[in-house]
Amino acid sequence: MKDYKVYLAPHIQEVTQILQNALQSDSALLEEASLHILQSGGKRVRPMFVLLSGLMGDVTKQDALLKTSASLELVHMASLVHDDYIDNSDKRRGHDAVHHAYGEAIAIKTGHFVLAEALHLIADINDEKFHQSFANTILQVCYGELDQMNDRFVYPISMTTYLRRIKRKTAVLIQASCELGARSTNCDERIIYHLKRFGYYVGMSFQIIDDILDYISDEATLGKPAGSDLLNGHITLPLMITAKHDKDIHQMLIKISASESISDEQLSVIIEKVRKYGIEESKQISSLFAEKALQHLEQIPQNVNRDYLMAIHQKMLNRAF
Repeated sequence: MKDYKVYLAPHIQEVTQILQNALQSDSALLEEASLHILQSGGKRVRPMFVLLSGLMGDVTKQDALLKTSASLELVHMASLVHDDYIDNSDKRRGHDAVHHAYGEAIAIKTGHFVLAEALHLIADINDEKFHQSFANTILQVCYGELDQMNDRFVYPISMTTYLRRIKRKTAVLIQASCELGARSTNCDERIIYHLKRFGYYVGMSFQIIDDILDYISDEATLGKPAGSDLLNGHITLPLMITAKHDKDIHQMLIKISASESISDEQLSVIIEKVRKYGIEESKQISSLFAEKALQHLEQIPQNVNRDYLMAIHQKMLNRAF
């Protein structure tokens, strides 16, 4: 079996062309800022899920499938622009964040423009369930951005709150990628259901791994320094678990929450403690979500696209460990 990137390469090229065309604007500055985030890298993970799910359906629906792929990538791009602004992050994948390169006002307008183009791309898809799901996805992403603002330096944080946050931050878009890819090519409703649940669980697992990597990886690998989540005020699962095991960290987090700031010394201590107490249990929780994802994927009749989804699943969940 070919590598899934080789298999999808012709489709990804078409999606990239659609993205570039969609971001053309009467405003040269908006276009430049939008292309800046498009060209700053990214693995096109969401389009890959859209394509592999949709290729299980009616192969004559290629136009709808490609537009759906590009549209969901645009939603993701818009969320990145807003996330970086909310977190005041200067870098995105090693490149200047849009608000840092072009200013805050342009960043907000760019996010809105990119999101509007996402809606414009799929306007001619004639499927009520498709549009209901797409609208709900955008709503959940917006709630996720509000969560990100409201949860900064909030401690303690419940597991329910954390899981809801990562669902809105990551899982909802991967879930939508699988569901809407399949809907765009009129897949059977049973297949759509299992793809949707697969996307949700793999998205949850994926985000937990991201939260782990924030503590055990380095700036050269991540494109941001270790502990960036905490520097931005986000308490994630590895730190929650660590605080449960270490009373000193628990007390330190209470002080950090009250002051809404963290010193280099505190960050260094926390990273060391998280690596000791928070990583293995977080991996186990991620693995539980990953296993549920596979259970749903296995309910789909064997075909080459299902096999490639399984390959992506394994690659995503074993990266950098």
